Amino acid sequence: MTARHYDVIVVGLGAMGSAALYQASVRGANALGIDRYEPPHTWGSSHGDTRITRAAIGEGECYLPLVQRSDEIWRELESSGGTRLFHRSGGLIIAPSSSSATFHGEGDFVEASARVAGQHGIAHEIIDAEEIKRRHSLLKPRANDRAYYEPGAGVLRPERCISTQLELARRAGAIIHTGEKVTGYEASADGVMVTSERGSYRADKLILSAGAWMADLVPQAYRPGLRVCRQVIYWFAAEDIRAFDPAVFPWVIWIGDTLEEFWSTFPAPSDGESGVKLVTEQYHTSTHPDEVSRAVTAEERDDMYYRLTQPRIDGLRAKLIRAEVCLYTVTPDEHFVIDFHPDSERVLIASPCSGHGFKHSAAVGETLAQLALDGKTEFDIAAFNLARLTATL
Repeated sequence: MTARHYDVIVVGLGAMGSAALYQASVRGANALGIDRYEPPHTWGSSHGDTRITRAAIGEGECYLPLVQRSDEIWRELESSGGTRLFHRSGGLIIAPSSSSATFHGEGDFVEASARVAGQHGIAHEIIDAEEIKRRHSLLKPRANDRAYYEPGAGVLRPERCISTQLELARRAGAIIHTGEKVTGYEASADGVMVTSERGSYRADKLILSAGAWMADLVPQAYRPGLRVCRQVIYWFAAEDIRAFDPAVFPWVIWIGDTLEEFWSTFPAPSDGESGVKLVTEQYHTSTHPDEVSRAVTAEERDDMYYRLTQPRIDGLRAKLIRAEVCLYTVTPDEHFVIDFHPDSERVLIASPCSGHGFKHSAAVGETLAQLALDGKTEFDIAAFNLARLTATL
């Protein structure tokens, strides 16, 4: 039986894959999207009800065009899909005036963010501990803490972003297969053959955006450069959930004295989860997405509340409403991968995002569609090349 032929196949329909499928479809491509689960889902890296977005990207100026274009696309998607995807809340990055901790490779992320904002005309302030406390009385900064504040920042709704793009892709003619695991692919001069547990499919181009499962799909030499790290998302009960509404409460990235003291909290939209979202980050232990522990222990819960949360914020109870495991796929330099396969330009490898990708994902999807359909993109993606993964090991 002859395999059906597509212009583009997208494997993995999380943040990047759903965006790529949408962008290819609205351009008129005959596109197929495949995911081993039912996106949006909680098994990968693209969930959690809210995700931070900000304009001044201290991780590197190479990200600015992506976040700027993504902000435009989110507005377009809100209009086309009829669903709110963005809440403006403002955002605070808090850190002590001296710290041994780094955030995405930057020694002083407050200063790095302010520098980028100043160079690109992004509205912002640097405020001291007293002003942090005056504006946001629930927060408990120390005397040596100060913050980068970006009033235009806010949170995205990741599940809604994914669902909207997949629905709009369907309306544009895309075929979507869920609950289907891809088992392999083979590129030739004539195209790409993709095999799954259900069958085989042919395409002119293949986009691999499998997130935490990416290491299973790239050549062996690149796999050590794609570590998967287990993270936990917590929602704790609030004394008054209205105090955490995006209209009055910003997201907070809090960089402590050491890496182990990193902590972040999010505003709570009224139509979202019933608690307040809190996260930390760990990179010391690697795992495989099929083997990761999905259970959140009492010790983890207590550490999040008593060690990290209670000293920094009032208004939250010790009652854990819900917790989810999230997977970060981390490169050695914590930058993305957006590149052609080393053996074939019919295959694109798309963006293990090292924990800071969702805000850029709409534009990354557009980039992938351009590369697949045009062979080039308007964005400068030189910093995201695949070859560097072997050079940094």
